[in-house]
Amino acid sequence: MDRRRVKLALATLFFAATGYAAFAAEDTKPKDPNPPATIKIDVARGDRWNYDVRDDLTDELRRVVEVAVTDVTDSEIDVRLRATNVTTNAEATSVALFDRDWRQKETGQLMFHPADDQTGVPTDIQVGKTWPFKFQMTRANPPARGNFIGTAKVESWERVDLGNGLAYDAFKIAYDSSVTPVVNNRKVEWHVELWFAPAAQRYVKRRLESRQNGKLVESTLETLRDYQRREQ
Repeated sequence: MDRRRVKLALATLFFAATGYAAFAAEDTKPKDPNPPATIKIDVARGDRWNYDVRDDLTDELRRVVEVAVTDVTDSEIDVRLRATNVTTNAEATSVALFDRDWRQKETGQLMFHPADDQTGVPTDIQVGKTWPFKFQMTRANPPARGNFIGTAKVESWERVDLGNGLAYDAFKIAYDSSVTPVVNNRKVEWHVELWFAPAAQRYVKRRLESRQNGKLVESTLETLRDYQRREQ
């Protein structure tokens, strides 16, 4: 191939790459450029969200989870969780408790003190906000206890296309935490990315990774399948 053709080929690749980058940037641009300065979770009994939960490494659909509000108080949101295994169709139902900012307080045999930041959002939300957090997780049977310490950051306000006809403007929040004490020289770390959409009153996408001594153990991705707000 002569030099002229080489230059033409390289130019074509360059413009294709830059064009794709521009398209990708436009694709994540929110419809509303002005994100809300504060968040008020407004949910009621009967509101529900359905999520697809996939293995983020293989893209295999593992289960479908329904989150349905059963009660709301001034300090708490109670929900029923119904998980369906897509392979066996087996269903498991449990109760979970959250504070009014969707920070998890209890689910099944697990309890979080004061609450797990990695499922919720700060009320005074703004892009660039950072904060430390810590909580203790306990399990009744068999008895277990772990102390989590971490940091969080609101990274961006962007458009999230869920690939199923749904798209939302959402805050992307990143959480990094580790568990102490270290048992058997195994350091356990968690990285969570959460996209909270005010229009859906909850996160619409959530990626969770766990590592042991720096090695990836598990990676799951939750995406909203549908959101139904019960008519009052």
